[in-house]
Amino acid sequence: MIVMVISDSPKQERKQILSSAESQAAYHSDEQWRFMESGTVAELKSSLKESDKIDMICLDLTMDGSLEIAEKLRSDYASSYITLIADDKISPVKYIRPSIRAESLMIKPLSSKQIDEVMKEAVVSYMKRLEAPEDRRVFVAESKGNRNLISYDRILFFESREKKVFLSTEMEEYGFYDTLDELEKKMDDTFMRCHRSYIVNKTKIKTVELSAGRVILDDGTEIPLSRSYKKEIKEYLNTGK
Repeated sequence: MIVMVISDSPKQERKQILSSAESQAAYHSDEQWRFMESGTVAELKSSLKESDKIDMICLDLTMDGSLEIAEKLRSDYASSYITLIADDKISPVKYIRPSIRAESLMIKPLSSKQIDEVMKEAVVSYMKRLEAPEDRRVFVAESKGNRNLISYDRILFFESREKKVFLSTEMEEYGFYDTLDELEKKMDDTFMRCHRSYIVNKTKIKTVELSAGRVILDDGTEIPLSRSYKKEIKEYLNTGK
């Protein structure tokens, strides 16, 4: 599922963007989409608590506090496609910066033509990214024709069960067909095997209880540590987290 957030202050304008985005998504992709909308930064922050996976963002910079939230969104959702909405009162210096890295821009007052052109560019560009991710630190979980891009820094662990592999983040779980043995070959050294059924993101490890045979992650999740992988875990702990 592709998740798109549209945060724009004027309701009518927001509905136009939403309608255009839905049309472009239906025309240019076969994926399932979820659209979330908000009219203020406070509403946006509240809606973000519903999902830790945001693929596309359309953000109105004329809202109070929007520049700060734009930087946070880029930091939290590194692989997301960001579209900004600005006006001639906002200097481009404020939003054309590495900490935001917006891919497209709309300038108010918005016309239907401008909205449609930018939404088409955004959806088409994101679909190309989904087909062939440029960022190698993004994992593509594919199941039953649905594809999800998940940044490495959002992955807690992979678990093998029920003849599938499940990727877990703090709020979501994605199942797909693969094996942990094959995943070990694909993933970089951010991830390590800790059990025959688990691969853990090393950067998410809070503590390791060797005697109890468990790894405790930053969010409190506990996953098993088997005897055969204790040596690798010890070596990682000794070299420093």
